[in-house]
Amino acid sequence: MAVAVAAIAGRPMTVPNRLRDVIFIVLGTSMGSALSPQTLVDAQSWPFSILLLLVSVAATMGAGSWYLRTCHGWDAATARLSSTPGALSAVLILAGSTTANFPVVALSQTMRQFVLISLMPVALLLGESRVPTTAGPSAPLLDMGYMLIAGSVGAFIASLIKMPGGLLIGAMLASSMMHVTGIVSGRLDPNLLTIAYVLMGCLIGSRFRGTKIVEMRRVILPAFGAIGITVGVSLVFAVICHAILGLPFPEIWLAFAPGGVEAMTVMAYALNMDPSYVSAHHVIRLLALIMLSPIWTASLMKLAEPTGLPKA
Repeated sequence: MAVAVAAIAGRPMTVPNRLRDVIFIVLGTSMGSALSPQTLVDAQSWPFSILLLLVSVAATMGAGSWYLRTCHGWDAATARLSSTPGALSAVLILAGSTTANFPVVALSQTMRQFVLISLMPVALLLGESRVPTTAGPSAPLLDMGYMLIAGSVGAFIASLIKMPGGLLIGAMLASSMMHVTGIVSGRLDPNLLTIAYVLMGCLIGSRFRGTKIVEMRRVILPAFGAIGITVGVSLVFAVICHAILGLPFPEIWLAFAPGGVEAMTVMAYALNMDPSYVSAHHVIRLLALIMLSPIWTASLMKLAEPTGLPKA
């Protein structure tokens, strides 16, 4: 929040790309230590959960787009791209290839992630009397070194094949394999994780760099309304999934929440939930949006009028 305020005030708030990569690798490596053989057993109940997730994505986009078009007069391309859940980078790339109002889409999507990061932990903790605890002891120094090396290799491979959230997810998968096979045990040092969490918050806040107050006033109310609708839709589907499968509700809602892969996975780990369940759902949602983008963006070229605003 502090970095976001400074960025809006015009200060040069930036996180170097190399430092950003290190943050994702450290956090992904740490998340992988939460995996256990029991996780593989639990995964057998995930297919129906994933099916509900995909239905909720369509419902979220439809409801948010309808609200922005009907209540605020946004064009179809801008409304639909602003309502797309949990795919900030992909949406901005798509927005640049359509006639959507790129600055409005970018601001709406950044605000959505900012609101989720700020409010979801509070909502989850207030709605659950006890958050599941998965924290374990710190690993020996040598094991931490092995974990970070493996996480770096996994992140490099995942990034090379252009996996969504590749640095974070690749590091998490590599670390998970190390823990499941018993090569290493324990977690990274808590002090290292605290630094990584702080830097992750700085990274999210820095995305408000270049945002103008005048532009925020014009977009903020419609964007907040759309955010409320998308979060509400995700909540409804999370309740349905919880009632049918009986999985922990906080984890389900976090998996269904319209946030990004990295941010929601980090939040799951920070709140002592199962990051593998959350990340799997967000990665699948992002993959589905990317693979189906030629279908749901083709009409946007015809529906929206050119705005003359800059593209990505």
